[in-house]
Amino acid sequence: MRADIGKGLFGLVLLLSCVLGAVSGAMADEPSRVVIVPFEIHADRDLSFLKEGIVDMLTSRLTSEESVVIVGAERDQVLQEVSVPIDEKTARAMGARLQADYVLFGSLTALGSSVSLDGRMVDVHERRPTLTFYKQCKEMGEVIPQINLFATEIRERVSGSPMAIPAPPPRAPKRPAVHAAPDTVMTPEPTDEVKVPIAKPAPAAPLGFVKSGGTAPADMTTAGSWKSQGFKLAIKGIALGDVNGDGETEVVFIDDQSVYVHRFEDQRLVKIWEKAGKGRFLGVDVADVNGNGRAEIFVTSVKRPGYYPNSFVLEWDGGGFETVSKEASWYYRVINVPDQGRVLIGQQGRREDLFLPGVYQLSSRDGEYGPDERLTLPKGINIFAFALGDVMNNGQQMIVAFDEGDHLRIFSSSGEEKWKSGEPYGGSMNYLESLSGSDDLSDRLYLPQRIYIDDLDGDGKHEVLVASNQGAMGRLFAHLRRFSSGHMAALSWQGIGLTLTRQTPQISGYISDYAIGDLDHDGRDEVVVAQVSKEGKIIRHDRSSIVAYQLTQPFPAQ
Repeated sequence: MRADIGKGLFGLVLLLSCVLGAVSGAMADEPSRVVIVPFEIHADRDLSFLKEGIVDMLTSRLTSEESVVIVGAERDQVLQEVSVPIDEKTARAMGARLQADYVLFGSLTALGSSVSLDGRMVDVHERRPTLTFYKQCKEMGEVIPQINLFATEIRERVSGSPMAIPAPPPRAPKRPAVHAAPDTVMTPEPTDEVKVPIAKPAPAAPLGFVKSGGTAPADMTTAGSWKSQGFKLAIKGIALGDVNGDGETEVVFIDDQSVYVHRFEDQRLVKIWEKAGKGRFLGVDVADVNGNGRAEIFVTSVKRPGYYPNSFVLEWDGGGFETVSKEASWYYRVINVPDQGRVLIGQQGRREDLFLPGVYQLSSRDGEYGPDERLTLPKGINIFAFALGDVMNNGQQMIVAFDEGDHLRIFSSSGEEKWKSGEPYGGSMNYLESLSGSDDLSDRLYLPQRIYIDDLDGDGKHEVLVASNQGAMGRLFAHLRRFSSGHMAALSWQGIGLTLTRQTPQISGYISDYAIGDLDHDGRDEVVVAQVSKEGKIIRHDRSSIVAYQLTQPFPAQ
């Protein structure tokens, strides 16, 4: 059984796809009932998240087909009553009790860098012999992508559609890791990574980020990028704006329960105010909604237990920031609306429903913030998931939104879908939890990242700016995420879709949020990124930094 170890994990996908292909014929008349038993984990480190994670992904893929039903409601109870480890006899008995047709079970073993998968598919009715598989990988990073591919191929096999097994994708050239200030800025994307076959875009003009007056500081590796000192916390949200009325931009950011206000001075961020709050903070935005010349700070917060909105608004009073609105049942977000500028929008939630129908433009009324016009959005898009703008550069306002899988979608103003990305972007670690308020990962609903639409490079055409986080785990499982690196990506419309045209270098950790504004007071905007490099819960070792990239500068003389 182990003679094929050297052939790699891809053979595992092919073999298991054949396993389910063998049962697909029986599924033509009525759905086949399949039990997926959580794989046993044997490892010299904690990989328990893979136990249900593999089941979670397989289930989500297979249940999209009408020809198969995953038996799960009574599975755990039966598992408590059967002997372990599970063998073929036990699997058949378990399948019979659950009135299933097939039972899949197995194990994952990880010792050092070596990882192996061992599994069996048992026909409960004994009409076909048990099919087995065993594959070994050199590192965990090889396992995760192949399990994802394996899930996709199972789905296609169960549907009965013809399928050619693709060759493994070529290994992308390695890029140097960036652990300090990035050394390039929004570089043009190589043509071999562009997904849509179009002409290569013209290179962007050199970009610069220098302090107004004087020379570039020593801690900047090149003109065009800057990195702050480290903060012993995990930044969850960031916003830029003139919040104290001094005519310059301040940096506002939050962690789980505190608000921080800083200003850019002498190549550092200097704290001017800090305050701890209650509940759990989800996001922060700034805008001068009441029109008094000082931008208010809108903090989206949820209250425990129940995890419903309990947001508040802060405003400068001359010596600090006072709460001018509290215990609001709104999630807040500030977006750019064509012909209106920065606009405050809101969506309500309650104990029974995380998101109530309707996203509204909000205005200030007697110190409170209430709804005006309801925005017309496609069904299922919440307040955190979209941006508005002329993304196709044809004079028509469109809606660009993230779906649940972090794919970008473009909708017309009437809600008709025009385009969907082939790969995910964004990737947030920020989440809401259901009413139960338990620590069960299945209660998590991850929130989308921001989307920004504007003419980023001064060429007269709008682009879409998004964060893009990656990692071996990434968004592999529906309720568990881990990212190890991230970058900012600029995409432009090229007639048939959005194409990646520029991106920043990879930074370690992940991008939790970003904002656009004139950080260094030189009259030019920067994209300012919150970088979280470490997180901890039991032992606090959170670490964050803020990284800035110059967006535009005049093109060089011809």
